[in-house]
Amino acid sequence: MLATTGTLAVAPSILAACGSSTTSSGALVIGTPQNPVTLPSTGEAIADGLANEGGTMEVLNWADYTNPEVIADFEKAFGITIKQTIYDSEDAALAKLRNGTLKPDLIIGFTDTGLARLVAGDLVQPLNQTYIPNRSNLLAGLQNPYYDQGSQYTIAQFIYGNGIGFRSDRIDAAQVAAEGYDSLWNSTYAGKLAVIDSYRDTISLALLQAGVTDVNTSDEGLLAAAQENLIRLREATSPKVDIVSYTEIPAGNRDIAYMWGGDALAMPFFLPEGTTSDVLGFWYPDQTITANDFFCIPKTSAKPVAAHQFINYLTDVDVAIKNQTYVGYQPALTGVTVEAMLSSGGIVESVADAVVTQERYESGARLVSLEPAVDAAWNDVWTTFTAG
Repeated sequence: MLATTGTLAVAPSILAACGSSTTSSGALVIGTPQNPVTLPSTGEAIADGLANEGGTMEVLNWADYTNPEVIADFEKAFGITIKQTIYDSEDAALAKLRNGTLKPDLIIGFTDTGLARLVAGDLVQPLNQTYIPNRSNLLAGLQNPYYDQGSQYTIAQFIYGNGIGFRSDRIDAAQVAAEGYDSLWNSTYAGKLAVIDSYRDTISLALLQAGVTDVNTSDEGLLAAAQENLIRLREATSPKVDIVSYTEIPAGNRDIAYMWGGDALAMPFFLPEGTTSDVLGFWYPDQTITANDFFCIPKTSAKPVAAHQFINYLTDVDVAIKNQTYVGYQPALTGVTVEAMLSSGGIVESVADAVVTQERYESGARLVSLEPAVDAAWNDVWTTFTAG
């Protein structure tokens, strides 16, 4: 039984609030699955047939997000040295790209919630698809994504869905499945629970837990109710707010967490020696967020040819499977199946439910870019939650 359950008290009219649509605010062009967009041109792509530039290529990336062996293989094959700069927040990275603090040659891991701002800020260059024939390996829907029709600026990399990771040696999997999102409001897990340090993901959690499926809402009542729900979550469980549950759950430092499914797939890599993977579990909700990230090339890139080559290299099926065995996240390629990942040792059965099928991806809710005023309202909710 739940010791504490957070619920949103909202009127039916609020629950029926309409979803987002494609819109434009000045130069901010926002796509949704219902209304795909062709983004405005910000210049010309590089010419065909150029040799790579050699030297050192600067890559902006998440921590532990590309297999060092894959990087070494690419460096040897293409005569390029890769130097990585790590970021832990898309918003913070975007601010540094805008002010020139960061000047990478390639960006790995941004999502469509930031793409409109990258394009509006004239921060990315169009891709020359002749350098990226492996684009055809992508899942069908991601060869021509709603947020970037024609893949003018982006090539999808990883795909994931949000859910709940847990220690199955401490929490019964059947109980998590029965309680669902309510598990995260259960005071039994106080001090042993975490949520994602991402305002869009965790505010959406508060909405989904209450049965609200519009995860891009601009409705003030819904956002106010989500804020109250997050405060109840905070008071019930004192959650950690970070992105390290993929290491903390295996280490035994927490029991349960709302997390990106790709992080759940990576959990077995961080188990202490002698601990078997059956102590881990993952619950995939019927109603959840599915997403993908992508590669893009900054307009100021000094190594655009090498950047194109690295994108193409990482979207080769065999290379992607090797990369997955280190990163955990599921490549958005048709050839990277559950069977292929199990065979390679990239995933284990106990967390295989975190794998996103084409059907799961298509049925999941998408976080799309918000217009500035709406985004500010979401950030106000987040500030209230995290300040407590």
